[in-house]
Parts: sequence; C-alpha cells; structure tokens
Amino acid sequence: MHLRRGFPAVLLLCLPRAAAWTCDLTASSISYDLSPLSGLRRTGRDSSTPPSTSQARVELDLCGEGIGVEEGVPEEDQCEPGTKVCLRMINHKPPHAERVISVIPFWTTSTPDDNVWTTPMGRKGQEGLKVWVEGPEYAGTKQNLNLTLLCSTSATEPDPTFVSYVPGRLSLEWATPDACPRSGGIIGGGGGGGGGFGFFGFIKFLFWVGLVGLVLYFAIGILYNHQQYSARGWDLVPHRDFWREFPVLVQDLFGHVFTNVRGGGGGSRGGYSSLG
Repeated sequence: MHLRRGFPAVLLLCLPRAAAWTCDLTASSISYDLSPLSGLRRTGRDSSTPPSTSQARVELDLCGEGIGVEEGVPEEDQCEPGTKVCLRMINHKPPHAERVISVIPFWTTSTPDDNVWTTPMGRKGQEGLKVWVEGPEYAGTKQNLNLTLLCSTSATEPDPTFVSYVPGRLSLEWATPDACPRSGGIIGGGGGGGGGFGFFGFIKFLFWVGLVGLVLYFAIGILYNHQQYSARGWDLVPHRDFWREFPVLVQDLFGHVFTNVRGGGGGSRGGYSSLG
C-alpha cells in the first residue's frame, strides 16, 4: 500500500474497509443511511491564474451507477460512464471558449471494495462519517478521495463543499442531516466507549503503535551507542544485557504459569513441602 500525504499507512491499516460500498451501510457497528444523498451533485472552486481563470468542477453520485454522460460535451472532456466522483479542471481566458485541461476520475463503479474505507467520527459516530477512497492513477499519480460527511441536523445545503485539490488528493466536505447515524444505530451491542475505530480497530492500532515504538527504540538506541561509544556488533543493541536475558525470562515466565496450571493452584501451599 502506498504512503499518501496526511494519511500514514499505519493509521490507514486501522480504518475499517467497506465490505461492499452501499449507501445503506454499517461502519464499526454503527449504521448509516446515505441514500438521501443519491443523485448528481456538483461543487467546485474558481481560482485566479492571470491572465486566465482556472475552475475546479466536481461531479459526484454516491449512491447511483455514476454521474452519467453530459450531452453536448465531447467524450474526452468528461469522465467515462460509471464514474462516481469526477474532477474537471477548466481554464477560461476571454474571449476564448473555456478549455478542459484535466479530467480526473477518483471513484468508479469498478473501484475494488478493498480500496474504500469508512470511519465513524466522534462518540458513537455522532459527528458523521469519513470516507477514504484509493482511486485509479492519473498522469502517473495515484488519486485519492477524502470525503468528510458531517452530521448536522440544521444543514440544508444540497451539495458538498470543495475543500482542496492537490495532485493526488481531492478533499470534499458535506454537512447534512443524512450523515448522522440511524436512531439506535449501534449494532451488536457496541455500547462501549466512543465511536471511531471500534474495539478491534483499537487493538490493531495499539499493535501498530507498539511495533513502530519498538522499531524507533532500536533505531535510536543503535544510533546513540554508535555515535556516543563507537560501538559495533552486539554492543550496538540498547540495553543489551536485558535482551540477552529476555528469552530466559520468557521461558521462566511460561514455565511458572504452566506449573501453576498443572498444579491446579491448590496442593502445596506457598511452595512448601511437609517435613518429617
């Protein structure tokens, strides 16, 4: 998996993947119904690029079979049928007609389910849902979609907001009541702490944090011993005496546990035997 800006691979592995994308979905045992967000939606942003003006136009259809074909627009100036999220970069320089300079698909109906991640935000998903999509390549760069669906009961805007586009990543934000979890939408008795990764996601997160911490511990320790003491070989290892004894300590620990289990915890109390 590729490292992407703002999304370290370690954290990306902790995010729940969508089993199969549908607008009636469950993420980390929290149920959402995004079907009211179906249909063609548009957003964009204009930027002054003298002597012309550049415009980013985004079209998306989260729940349907793609944004479809726009009549009267050349085929090469629009995304292929079956594209769920498409970005077109357009240049204006009066009195000339507008010119499409880039057509970038981010999410298509053929995007593998393993390339779509959904993560509830806030406690029990009450802040909304984040959708991350690893899309196809464009001009040699892997394209990623970062869609933040904000739970807002007072929002009335029918379209998302364009946040930013940098080569390789499109960020959109959409405040809508439809991004709120269903009433009683916690599935499987998930009444624990906050939403987010869920229990197993949290365990996986701890595993990766511990692994990264261990790697950093050895890397920094080896570098320190080399620069401070000009150590070589086994002497480079930080706290080498502990690591030499570590296998023996583990063996003694398991031996002690097995002995207690076999002894049933009763029998000889405190490890003493009778005299005489």
